[in-house]
Amino acid sequence: MTGKPNRVVNPNDLEQLAKLLDGRGGMGDRLGEAFTRASALGVSDKLSAIRPMRAWVSDTAPELRRKAAYARLENDDPLAGLLLAGFTPEQLKNKELPPDILLVANATASNSELDDSWLKRKDGESLDDWLVRVQGDAVTQLTGNEKLGQAVATYIEGAANLSAFFTSTTVGLLSAKSVRAYFKSSKILNAPGTLTARLISGHWDKLSRVPRAGSWLARVPTGVLAGSDEAAMFAGYMRNGAFYMPTATESNLLRVAQRGGLANAAKAAGWIRGAGIVGSLGATGWGVANLATMDHGKAWKEDKAKYLSNWTGTAFNASLTAAMVAPNPVTLGLTAATGLAYAGTLAWDHADKIGDAAEWVGDKAEKAGEAIADGAKKLGSALNPFD
Repeated sequence: MTGKPNRVVNPNDLEQLAKLLDGRGGMGDRLGEAFTRASALGVSDKLSAIRPMRAWVSDTAPELRRKAAYARLENDDPLAGLLLAGFTPEQLKNKELPPDILLVANATASNSELDDSWLKRKDGESLDDWLVRVQGDAVTQLTGNEKLGQAVATYIEGAANLSAFFTSTTVGLLSAKSVRAYFKSSKILNAPGTLTARLISGHWDKLSRVPRAGSWLARVPTGVLAGSDEAAMFAGYMRNGAFYMPTATESNLLRVAQRGGLANAAKAAGWIRGAGIVGSLGATGWGVANLATMDHGKAWKEDKAKYLSNWTGTAFNASLTAAMVAPNPVTLGLTAATGLAYAGTLAWDHADKIGDAAEWVGDKAEKAGEAIADGAKKLGSALNPFD
């Protein structure tokens, strides 16, 4: 299938051996330390016999990982294509990757007649950058049109950054406003992203008036979506000399879990807030993975704005996760600061791509609007007996 002879091999063993060679504290690090000390003592010539081992480590470790990746490919491991691209199992661990990209990477790597050089990770390329580039390169491979592939990659990156820009700006400003209101008028803080939950809690009864769907929706307990106020009572605290019972959207889930257990914390969160926490936590994990796959020195020299946006984006998602779990002036203040910082670095780094994506979306929306209006006119004409 891969053009390589089948061998009985455990890919985990090969990857572990590669890690022992060039991983942190491995043979490569120890050899480097030995040569550094020898140089400081003026006895480097005494180690000349083992000098070739440094090159051997540099060449052998990647080759072991490549062989392990082929073994995984033959076992239908969905990550095999990315391992062959140059990422390590540690960098891909517990990461939710687009299934279509995994499929394309594995299909290309498994066919020995196809050129898979475009899948290879470029020097210093992060996981995030690789995913954007490969989607554009896949279009190039399928269509033979390089400009189309570049346009797709630019749009994907621009649209993603456009969304991230508006999200971080909105959340940052709203968090700053909430913290200001807290110190100015002692206003109770709600977890970010719970506006919909609060609207549901306050207007759930009106859903019964929705034709057909209303009778079904009204049967769903409010707490399932918006969170249980009863469970949130476990997070009660002293406020202005009185014991205050927070609502579900105001509750500190850590405090609820500590006093009432994880089950009550989940009830207090509800589906909407819970989904937001899972999403922001996943984005934080993705940001950490992206930073882990980055050559920091090279990334800083090549594009300072992009490098900073990677850090501020990860910090924003981490702060947002903390604020959604435990809303307080500190967590919301950090969310406001990191959100606005992230928006600023995105605007600095991707001004042209964000503009292109916004223009593309606006153009498509305008055309869609024209088509809908034209269709409505035709429908009206067809229904009008005097037309």
